[in-house]
Amino acid sequence: MSTDSSLKNKTVSSLLWKFGERISAQLVSMIVSIVLARLLTPDDYGVVGIIAIFFAFANVLISGGFNAALIQKKDANIEDYSNVLFISLISSTIVYLILFFCAPYLAHIYDKEILVPVIRVMGITLFISAFKSVLCAYISSRLQFKKFFLSTIVGTIISAVVGIVMAAKGYGCWALVGQQMTNVLIDTLVLYFSTRVRFVFKFTPRKAKGLFRYGWKILVASEISVLYEEINPLIIGVKFSAANLAFYAKGKSFPNLINASLADSLSAVLFPVMAKIQDDKEAVLRCTRNYMRLTSFVIFPAMIGFLAIAENFVLILLTEKWLPTTIYIQMFCIVYMFNIIQVGNLQVIRAIGRSDIILKLEIIKKSLYSIVILLFVFLTNDPVYLGLACIVNTGLATVINTYPNKKLIGYKYSMQLSDLIWNFLTAIAMGAVVWAIGLLGINLYLLLILQVFTGVIVYTLLSLITKNPAMKYFISTIKSFFAKRRRADAC
Repeated sequence: MSTDSSLKNKTVSSLLWKFGERISAQLVSMIVSIVLARLLTPDDYGVVGIIAIFFAFANVLISGGFNAALIQKKDANIEDYSNVLFISLISSTIVYLILFFCAPYLAHIYDKEILVPVIRVMGITLFISAFKSVLCAYISSRLQFKKFFLSTIVGTIISAVVGIVMAAKGYGCWALVGQQMTNVLIDTLVLYFSTRVRFVFKFTPRKAKGLFRYGWKILVASEISVLYEEINPLIIGVKFSAANLAFYAKGKSFPNLINASLADSLSAVLFPVMAKIQDDKEAVLRCTRNYMRLTSFVIFPAMIGFLAIAENFVLILLTEKWLPTTIYIQMFCIVYMFNIIQVGNLQVIRAIGRSDIILKLEIIKKSLYSIVILLFVFLTNDPVYLGLACIVNTGLATVINTYPNKKLIGYKYSMQLSDLIWNFLTAIAMGAVVWAIGLLGINLYLLLILQVFTGVIVYTLLSLITKNPAMKYFISTIKSFFAKRRRADAC
């Protein structure tokens, strides 16, 4: 078997396991989220939503850039991983102490005394996440995504039981805390026992310095990205109410479930695969174009279809008390639909080692977004407009992120447009049909089922009629993979 064929086979295998892991976890998470939304109040979700903002910053600070450096480095050994683990644990200790002592001040700002114990208890997960992040880098660099499948499924199911039981017994926001902490702990334990990696508990400055040269730029870029990802929740939490924050966060979470299941699966595999072929620019270009075609083939119809059924989805599954969530679901369907273009282009730049460009892009994008967010904050008094700001930012970021790859790998705007346009137009046509069906005055449950079923049928038929190359490539790749697996089993 040739090297290219072997890598392609590993890529498809990794992709299938990663997709299986994500879709299984997100299905369970969605079911649990729906159950908990019925048992808990928007205020309960708002408390944990406030906590999530600060932990997003903390987790990136602990492991943001060094894990990417481990994956990008072709010859990373156990000493490299041990160095990053050492740095991550020291960082997590510092961050935990900061959060511990700042908890009362944050509680005062948000007028929520319960934030003090919640922050201090949730902070324990920082140490677990530091260890898990290094394990994830180790497994990703070896394309052993089957291990993620097992750990995620076990962790998600056990934590789901914990969260639902605690919510049913009246623990309020602590049910969400218990669910999240259990998930991280179980996930990490399963990963460790499936790898049995033996870290060397020592620090080697020379090796750390090499990783730092690449990693610090990714770290700063990641923190800037998270800052602007969480700036809207920060503003809503302070300027409006915990309930408003809960509607925003819940509305964002459901489109993100689809995004995490599909786009994140592909991008998680794309980075380590392209890191292995980073010296062959033509191979990187082919890999990137295939990513764009495949992700847009599944993400575009999923997001446009979800946008069309959002209101019925909320009324049936979340109940009327969550109806303000609908507009946020629709807005973030648009955001995540185009987010795949950004991710695909950024993974190319990361894989070929140009972390300096990543940092420059983040500074440019966030400078523009600062202007956008300030206009929306000072000129409006409705949190819905902050969702609109996210759409504007996504449009700007998409154009900016695609620019460097024209020179780096020859991926021009015209090529990207040709890779995406047919999937987009087909998805729009499907969405129009689904929306029209929603106007029928029939039972909501029957209507939702009819909309989903019709959307799948219409999109599939349109793809077949137009001979969509993305569908043909997807089917041929899967067939080729399973044919090779059968031949290998026969031998």
